[in-house]
Amino acid sequence: MIEKERARRIADEVVTYFLSHHCTQITSQMTFEAEGFYGRVHGPCSEKPDDLAHFIDMLNTPRDITLENYYVELLGGHQTIHEEKDYYLLGTMIDKATITYEDNYLTVSVFRKKYGRGSS
Repeated sequence: MIEKERARRIADEVVTYFLSHHCTQITSQMTFEAEGFYGRVHGPCSEKPDDLAHFIDMLNTPRDITLENYYVELLGGHQTIHEEKDYYLLGTMIDKATITYEDNYLTVSVFRKKYGRGSS
């Protein structure tokens, strides 16, 4: 799977998290640079999600390149509800995630390092 498709799936999963917490005015931004993919999802969220600390822990699960294709298949395509294990799987596809919740706005930023050639 090409790198841009993986980036789209990552962004979709983060957007699904927002929707599951009733955040409906969502902005998603993707940037592809030489070192990798940067993604940012941002939007108003009237209450801080109770599972936010756990969510960041799941997203910062160490990336596992050797099992990446398997995880992509497990994450699937168009789910609207996720189980906890799905976010751990998402974490194995990214290298770093940060989350902020300030002034009733939730922001999730992710970074995925680019490895190898021909992955654009």
